[in-house]
Amino acid sequence: MPVLDALKAFWILGVFLLTFFWLPTHLFSGRPNSPRVLRIAGNWARTVLCVTILIFLMCSLRVFGVITVVLFFLGAIAIGWFRKRGGVSRGLWTSLQATTINIMRQIESRSFNLFLLARKRASTSGRQSWGLRVNAWLRLLEGKELLGASFIVVLGTTVVLRTEHAVRELRFDQPEEYSALLRARELMLNIHPAGRPFVFPAMIAATSLLSGADSMQVTRFLAPAMGLLVVLATGLFIQVCARVGVAVVAVIYCLGAAAFPPARDQTGVAMSAMEKIESVFTGSPATMGARPEFALGLLFLLLALAILADWYRNSRGWDSLLDFTCCLLLTGIISQVLLIILVIAAGVLLLRPMAGPFAFVMLCYGLMGWATLSNVIIISDEMRTILPVAAAILVGCFLAFIEAQLAARDRRKAETLLLAACLCVAVIWFRPQRLSGRWLEYEAAARATQEIAYRFPRQSWVVAAPVEQLAETLGLGGHEDLAGFVEKYRTQVTNPEFRFPDRREDLFIYVEKKPFQFFSREPETVSFSVLTDPTYRHYRSPGGRASLEAAALQLCENYRQYHSNANVFFENEVLRIYHIHGQQASDSRTGQ
Repeated sequence: MPVLDALKAFWILGVFLLTFFWLPTHLFSGRPNSPRVLRIAGNWARTVLCVTILIFLMCSLRVFGVITVVLFFLGAIAIGWFRKRGGVSRGLWTSLQATTINIMRQIESRSFNLFLLARKRASTSGRQSWGLRVNAWLRLLEGKELLGASFIVVLGTTVVLRTEHAVRELRFDQPEEYSALLRARELMLNIHPAGRPFVFPAMIAATSLLSGADSMQVTRFLAPAMGLLVVLATGLFIQVCARVGVAVVAVIYCLGAAAFPPARDQTGVAMSAMEKIESVFTGSPATMGARPEFALGLLFLLLALAILADWYRNSRGWDSLLDFTCCLLLTGIISQVLLIILVIAAGVLLLRPMAGPFAFVMLCYGLMGWATLSNVIIISDEMRTILPVAAAILVGCFLAFIEAQLAARDRRKAETLLLAACLCVAVIWFRPQRLSGRWLEYEAAARATQEIAYRFPRQSWVVAAPVEQLAETLGLGGHEDLAGFVEKYRTQVTNPEFRFPDRREDLFIYVEKKPFQFFSREPETVSFSVLTDPTYRHYRSPGGRASLEAAALQLCENYRQYHSNANVFFENEVLRIYHIHGQQASDSRTGQ
């Protein structure tokens, strides 16, 4: 199973990279004066914006599907191919002429040796071009071997920590990923085209249709990929503004591997002003992942600042401003608060590039402090996930200042000394750690749902399960809320003549023998709106979920006692799934 999941991950990520990174290099202009990394970032922003707008239009017209997506993808490849050759008609005519001439020469020569010689020359030129590229990279790394090795180790550690859960388990480790999956399935069914979130679900839908993989599998692997891109964008922002390699490595380590600053448990509710301010600086959820849509907005915010800083420092052309505008639009689509931070930080950055990171840090902590102390503005809890990014940028700015002071004497020794100091701090105080998962279901439940979707025909089955299964089954089968299902039928199943009214062939009822615990214990304080929410009452509250699962178990056992068309589809130590099959057949026999 892990090997199969790893192969799925490579396939899905390969299609994703092909669509959003390889294709834009052929579709958009090269911008030869800009660094390669910023060209990739700009093309990525343009592609995401184009895909988002295109999917919105196709969903509004109810034509979004596999055929239209593949046609647009092939059309984009054709446009890039012709664009690279100087135009559609001219490129096609030139290509036909060259092909015809080559065929004629091969026929006239009739010499296999000449053919081998041409192939040898072509391969030799290819090896020479690759050799030139390798030599260029080696010249770039000359004198920075230790820094390069540190970067590779830190990046590898970050990749392992950020992706190991997605490869190991099918269930999501963040609740917000279920809403992203649900929106992606709605887009693929041409439902609610303008609903939120939109940008990340649009990427999921496009990748799913192009790769042929289920959107749940795509969400599973793209969500940690967005977190990795945020980490790399933060390091890129520091590199463009400060131009210090040690600071980049430290930023990536703090944000990606060490989850700096570490989260602290809050023993009570902050009452005084000092306690509220302390909760902002010490209670940031550094080990909690941001919502994928919000992480995407933060990614475009950082890319916009990095592109703008490079444009200001090096007097780039209008292409860089176009890239910045695309990032600005995407940030505004995702979050208005992030858009405000971007506009203010960009204004400060234009005055002095190095002041941009400090302005970003002050804006993030200042905004959260103001929201905590007053009731004038209301900021969602997900805004707290931006504080670890701000803290990592602050660490990068601090190290950049120290290296600038030491580099005046001996740059190489200053770099080595700073790397050694950072290594000691990382080993003693901030060791690598995983992100804290907030699971909503058992792994067996997610696996069983996938098995049902593969084994049974589409829309021929329905599951009575918690709300998380709605996102996993939409478009594949039916879903009925377990709490409403139990409340509706618990008193009727003891009647031997009773049949469930759903006309689908197979019904699956999820019953947890050991109720899943979202909290380790009941929260001490819960707002009235949360307390009266049915989802919290039935599925998040430990006591409420235990009562519901006990009632569901009693319902299923009573039905099995009086009916013969029920059996156990799946069972392990924590979960049992009842299968009530042949609903249509049973109804037809009853009618006869």
